[in-house]
This record gives sequence, C-alpha cells and structure tokens, in this order.
Amino acid sequence: MTESETSDQPAAQPTTQPEGDDLPDDQSTDQPEGQAVIGVRFREAARLYHYSAPHGALFAGDYVVVETARGEELARVVTVPEHDAPPQRAPRGVRPILRQADREDRDAAAAAGERAQGILEQMRQITVRDQLDLYPIAVQLNLRGDAGTGYFQAEAHIDFRGLAAEIEREHEVELDMQHAGPRDRAKLVDGYDICGLRLCCASWMTNFPKVGIRTAKDQGLGLNPDSISGVCGRLLCCLTFEHEVYREMRGTLPKMGKRVSTPAGMGKVIKQNILQQYVTIALDDHSERVDVPVAEIGLAVRTEEAPNQALVEAERPAERPEQPVRDRGERDSAQSQLATRRRRRRRAVNTDAPPRPAADQAPRENESAAVPPPPRKRRRRRRARGPDTQ
Repeated sequence: MTESETSDQPAAQPTTQPEGDDLPDDQSTDQPEGQAVIGVRFREAARLYHYSAPHGALFAGDYVVVETARGEELARVVTVPEHDAPPQRAPRGVRPILRQADREDRDAAAAAGERAQGILEQMRQITVRDQLDLYPIAVQLNLRGDAGTGYFQAEAHIDFRGLAAEIEREHEVELDMQHAGPRDRAKLVDGYDICGLRLCCASWMTNFPKVGIRTAKDQGLGLNPDSISGVCGRLLCCLTFEHEVYREMRGTLPKMGKRVSTPAGMGKVIKQNILQQYVTIALDDHSERVDVPVAEIGLAVRTEEAPNQALVEAERPAERPEQPVRDRGERDSAQSQLATRRRRRRRAVNTDAPPRPAADQAPRENESAAVPPPPRKRRRRRRARGPDTQ
C-alpha cells in the first residue's frame, strides 16, 4: 500500500476561531473536553505533524484522514498519549483529525499513488523532449488527486513553468513544483547503500545530520570519496553515529609522533588502531615496527641483557653543575686577582712591542747638534702646524 506524503505544514489556525479576544488562553478552541494531541506522518521517516483527536480513540499504527494545505490526505498515527494520562484541551493552533481512515480512503490513496507515478513518467518524457536541465524526482497527490507537489533536481535556476503548465492542462491537477537537493532525492527515491541495508534517511532518520571531513579523519578512515560517500554523493550520514565514541577512545591513545616507552624499547608512534586500542611503534634501536597495546604504554624497558640507552637518558634527571658558595670577601679577592692578571698581561704586551722610529718622535730643544735634523719635507709639515721651536 502506498502512502501519500506532504511537505507543506498544516495551516496554523484552527477550524473554528473564538469570537472576540476576551476569551482566556485555555479556551482556545470550541472542541469538546478530553482531546489529546497525537503525532502523524504522511510518509515513512517524514516530518512529524500534530493533530487533535478524542482521548483514547486512536492508537499508534492507525490510519487517519487529515486536512492539509493540499486538501485531504492519508496519514499514519505515530505517537499517542498514554492511556493513564489525564485528558486535556488541545492547545491553540492544533487542527482536529477529520476521521479514521476506512477502506475507501485507503483505496483512494493507492489510486492517487498510481496516478502520481504516471504524471512523473510524463514529466520525464517532456524534460527529455524539451531538453530541460532538470530531473523530476517524485510526485505526490492528495486523496482526490486534484492537487499535489512535484519534486525536481537541477544544478542551477531553471524555468519550469512550461512543464508545469502542460502537466496541469493534460491531467487537470494543480502541481506545486519544489527543488530538492541530493540528499532529499535519496530520501524520496529510497534504495540501498554500500552496507547492504536500506537507506537510513528513507527508513527511520527524519533529519539530516551535519557531516564534515573531520568526522572521517577522527575515525581513521581513508579520504577516498567512493568509500565514505553515499548514494546521494555526499558524506555518509552514519559517520556521525559513532563519532563521539571514536573521540573518547582516541583520547586514551598517545598522539601520532609522540615518543613513548614500551617493554620493547623507546620509540615513536607512527600508527593508531582506535577500535583495538593499540599503537604501532617505530623503535629507536631496531628497524622493526611493533604493535603495543595501550595498557603497556609507559612501562619500563627490559634491562636483563642490554638496557635501552635512550630510556636511561630519558629517566636520568638533569644534572646541573654545583657552584661553590663564596662569601663577600672571597668574591672580592677573586676579582682583585683577576684585575691583577689583566694588568700584567697588558704590561707584557707593551714591553714586547717594537720601539717607535726616531722620525716619529717630536724634536726636543735640548737635543745635541750632532743629531741630524729631520728631513726637509718633514720640517715643512711641522712649520705648517706651529711656530719654529729652534
């Protein structure tokens, strides 16, 4: 049996409005006392809508006829109040259920489903004939079959008024065309994914979760689009189901590239296995790779035959050279000795220096006449500097 679905919300106003604004809030409708609010769905895994019905008159799984923006439609009861819950008035804005569905209503819903399938096939033919850049996905009609919604997928904005006008003229039906994304298309068409099970979005999941590439990285999955994407071409919704568990289990493992000590020796983490809770270690003193459970991380290295030098150095506390404590007198004495050594070093450098030539020395008044005068060129330079001293 095929169920009809609507994506339009029911009208927010009740069937009968109270006259005047002086009525209290608890008297929002003129429905009799003992009404209960129940939840219905127009299609499996679709949005939940609320209507009012006599308390205890309906049960989960019953089919009812309700009024929507597209007319009367068949819906399935999903949630009902408990039997021992006290009856109460329906809140404002909740419309009542028209009636419980009988055989005629179910037959009308099945006929509307067959007619909707025929309209969908003709829409696809017109799309191919007119070379329209869109793909019709599904058509849903009400019980009378005179109104419904057509869903299509398109990469960009496209004019579909000619297609809708031709369908409405030939089938005498009023269609509301709506654009659907890749995930909405998978939900409407239904099918099976790479796991071999029915699509979650079409079988039980009512909302699409937010899935990012970080979700796949946290679970250690390869970033191959064919392995982490669903039939809709987007990331698998099931990646979010166990994401929190993966994050908690990954927090117990050492990070990639961290140096750890193991019973096999010191090494660096090069791989993590989150589900089995072990890491792969590249040892410092061996070329092999070993898998170490998380419970053995941090244990001491075996020291029976050859202790691991890296572990010994890692465990050895940092030794700082001890400096002797000196009093003020000792510090002053050391500084004076250092100054004395510096003065002696400078004297030795001055003693070993070669004597300055006689030409560089200035003439003195008491010099002997036997001493030859400096060159004329030099005397001219000195005259330019000052008066003659002879």
